[in-house]
Amino acid sequence: MAMTAKAISDGQYEPAALTYRRELRKNEMRRGVLVAPLLLYILMIFVLPIVIMLTRSIEDPEIPSVLPRTAGLIKQWDGTALPGGEVIAALVADIKQAESDRSLGQAGIRLNYAIPGFQSLLLKTGQKLGNAPTADSLESLRQIDQRWTDNHYWLALRDASSTYSLFYFRAALGLSNTVSASEGRDLYINVLARTLWMTAVVTSACVILGYPLAYFLAHLSDTLRSKLIMLVLLPFWTSLLVRTTAWFVLLQKHGLVNDLGIFLGLWSEPLELIYNRFAVYVAMTHVMLPFMVLPLYSVMLKIPGTYMNAAATLGAHPFRAFREVYLPLSFPGLGAGTLLVFIVTLGFYITPALLGGPADQMLSYYIAQNAGNFGNWGLAAALSVLLLAVVGAIIFLLGRFRTAKIIREA
Repeated sequence: MAMTAKAISDGQYEPAALTYRRELRKNEMRRGVLVAPLLLYILMIFVLPIVIMLTRSIEDPEIPSVLPRTAGLIKQWDGTALPGGEVIAALVADIKQAESDRSLGQAGIRLNYAIPGFQSLLLKTGQKLGNAPTADSLESLRQIDQRWTDNHYWLALRDASSTYSLFYFRAALGLSNTVSASEGRDLYINVLARTLWMTAVVTSACVILGYPLAYFLAHLSDTLRSKLIMLVLLPFWTSLLVRTTAWFVLLQKHGLVNDLGIFLGLWSEPLELIYNRFAVYVAMTHVMLPFMVLPLYSVMLKIPGTYMNAAATLGAHPFRAFREVYLPLSFPGLGAGTLLVFIVTLGFYITPALLGGPADQMLSYYIAQNAGNFGNWGLAAALSVLLLAVVGAIIFLLGRFRTAKIIREA
């Protein structure tokens, strides 16, 4: 003992607590090295695109870079009467410079998002200004086009004069004060409401169809269950585009459903089963049904059958036993399936685009349209952030509801 105490005092041995902490740090470093590729993957594939998307939704650099003098001076304009001569002269000088640099179209595209036709006005002005004197710049602009005497165009210039702005968010939420926004101010709000409604209908249909199917699968014999569960998994082996196209073939005017209905005498003329909301609901429910069945099935499989037998023994009617015993025990699977179906359905694009009409498109369609067809990446990013915010709000509210429920049960 004396030799051991002397060895510890001489530093030959370390205290057990210090050794234990050192081992813990080594284990944490090993785990960190193993998890690092996954974290890097999540950062590159998930976090970074969201950050870039959020940045694109607030970036507004076109006017400050193409018309820098105008952007710097017009910020002090009060927006009532026409801008002062200094601002107008700066605009004339900037347009001449941008026309020589061939960058005027870039500014025109941005201003066209605010007021349709602004791009043609800007390009027309750049072509006709030439060597016009800047002493009476307003008269020069008026002779080219009378629209330069309209305050709306100057207000659009002022709103676009900052490198970062909320212009695209205001357009997405219908809060912009431009001419184009007043023509369709509530367009994207109505589309968002339609998207939420269609998602709720599809989720409800998946619950109504998926719950009995999952219950049926969970109470089969092992041999038959393993065979039937493969039919539920079968759609995952087929492309979403192929499944949607299959419904296109089935529901068209002379498709299998119409031909069968006429053959059986259910109706005499082909029904309009495609390019409408009905076709979208049917196809989306078919695609999303496995996402509801599998979480329910996994939870129901673990519910002991003796619970229902015990409830029946105590005199409970089968319906009451199901409502008060089985249904609450299946809530985790029902909640997981509902959340999964709702969130995935919110982002649907291909199915409504192929099977729906103009009034059946969801928000993802307009995101793709603005990004791909119109090149309006700012508005597409703002709509994407809006959709992401809705998903985040739903998850947050469900989390709060679950926490409140746990507190009440405790």
